[in-house]
Amino acid sequence: MTPSQIEQQLQAFPTDAAAILLSLVQQKGRLDTEQITQLLSCLDLPFDQLLIQLLPVARALSLNPVSHFAVGALVEGYRENGIGPVYMGANMEQTKQPLKVSVHAEQSAVSNAWHQGETRLRRLVVNEAPCGHCRQFLNELNGINTLQITISKIGSHCVQHYSMQELLPASFGPADLKQNACLLSIPEKTTLQSDSKDELIQQAIKAARHAYAPYSDCCSAVAVRLSSGQIITGRYAENAAFNPSLTAAEAALNNWRLVQLAGNPKDQCIEDAVLVEEDGIISHRAISCDIFQQYGCRLRCFTL
Repeated sequence: MTPSQIEQQLQAFPTDAAAILLSLVQQKGRLDTEQITQLLSCLDLPFDQLLIQLLPVARALSLNPVSHFAVGALVEGYRENGIGPVYMGANMEQTKQPLKVSVHAEQSAVSNAWHQGETRLRRLVVNEAPCGHCRQFLNELNGINTLQITISKIGSHCVQHYSMQELLPASFGPADLKQNACLLSIPEKTTLQSDSKDELIQQAIKAARHAYAPYSDCCSAVAVRLSSGQIITGRYAENAAFNPSLTAAEAALNNWRLVQLAGNPKDQCIEDAVLVEEDGIISHRAISCDIFQQYGCRLRCFTL
């Protein structure tokens, strides 16, 4: 995935619409409501058709060295009245790692929206049917019973609409483990504190306060400093079925990929990274260190 691949997809749109869509590059894969309204006017399309037309753009984000199978997804932030912002994501695979260390397109888009402040989603549009892993991941979301899910394979005229209940009947979720919390709506854990003067550690702690860990109660986050000086973070998102959980390292790399769209690659190299996690029954230290080692970075670990 490179910015040029995204720009290549934008060439399929009229010039005025493509100019608006360049905001995706500068806004970490996000389109604001005003920009969406402008696009609907430029293209004379209903909103659901616009999202389907944007799927090839989202899919261009895909990093798939193992499967060679590209999936793109878009989610709309929930607004009581009118259209909400749209966030894109795509699958991201890691070489030299277990297949478990993969971010699915649906996870990528949801994580993008979550890290940019969304607390509930109205709809998800994806170019392939969500796998069982993703259905379970989505089942953790705040407001999942009203989420509208659309599947539209690129190059096909078939568009399918589902609710979560239809995609995952007789589901297992937070309530089965006696949890009332939902992903995207977890309150800040203000008790996470440290006297450390290390800026990266403090940024990771700030992110960890918003992690979602109702089953282990072990919040964690990763903060990364790029060669440009920019700091990006990723926070942990647990799942009632455990395996679909998204580690902080994976979330940080997903956000790094989105940041890379806007900058010079030489300015976007990882220079330093810190994992902050609570001392508890689980730990992401080993797997996170291994992942970041692939990027030439020795991950520093800090336990609260």
